[in-house]
Amino acid sequence: MATVVGFISEKGGVGKTTACYHIAVALTRYHAKRVLVIDADYQRGGISGRFFPGTVEHFGRNASSGTTLFHKFQQLYSAVPQTPEVDIRPWEPGLDVIVSDPLLSTVSARQVPSLNNIQANSLAMLRHMQTIKNVLVPLQDRYDYVLIDSHPEVSDIMRSIIYSSDYCVSPVKLDRQSSIGVVTVIDTIESVNTDIRMMRAALSLEDSYVNTRFAGAMGMMAREYRGSPKETEEREINRLSRTGNFFENYITQGDGVNRAVAEKVPVYDVSGANAAKQAEQFKALTIEFLSECP
Repeated sequence: MATVVGFISEKGGVGKTTACYHIAVALTRYHAKRVLVIDADYQRGGISGRFFPGTVEHFGRNASSGTTLFHKFQQLYSAVPQTPEVDIRPWEPGLDVIVSDPLLSTVSARQVPSLNNIQANSLAMLRHMQTIKNVLVPLQDRYDYVLIDSHPEVSDIMRSIIYSSDYCVSPVKLDRQSSIGVVTVIDTIESVNTDIRMMRAALSLEDSYVNTRFAGAMGMMAREYRGSPKETEEREINRLSRTGNFFENYITQGDGVNRAVAEKVPVYDVSGANAAKQAEQFKALTIEFLSECP
């Protein structure tokens, strides 16, 4: 049974995609886990481009080929039966990817056909949140982990990601502007859990839904002084630790990850002292991830 983890953030540019990508690769390479990565970032298709660089060359200009998550939502909007099949692309042994579709930007619960009573409308809203989960149900035994990279905003897509996830993590840059969004992430998770409780009660549903847990914030692009976070970073770590769980391991600034992006490979495959340091940090973060999201 796969553990599903959503990588979510209210703010872009905080290292969310970088964290999801490197943890996915580390799970496969160093822990022999079978991993599926779902790219639900409809603006840039960032993690799709990390695995398959050719997918971002014309991203947003042409319709995505094959069957994507967008088509699953479109089935609901068209009032036809939803099917779970989507196209899955292998990257390397043990790691598969569902690539992004720019049309996911059009997904909205407002497109669900309005029905003639409150109960039917509530059920339709529930089905909207269940869309990604429905794709994952027949895949549960094929993978140990499913990691979902999201677009950095609170949206109906994010709510569907939260519904489908056992845990959510929030990579964050250690500055006040970025880390304050973690509170919004936690509130959104609780909002989804509360809405599901209310819907189940209103619809008299008994299902297997278990509240999604916030596993913690992950520090990205941290600055250090003599091997410890600088004072400003340490202050944000302390504040985030009071808000919710905070991963002990963090990723420092440096050109290793930047070179990895330029060379279109994981930082584990880049030479140089800083790349080696960041690679070890991601390996340590992945070990902690396995503990926090078992």
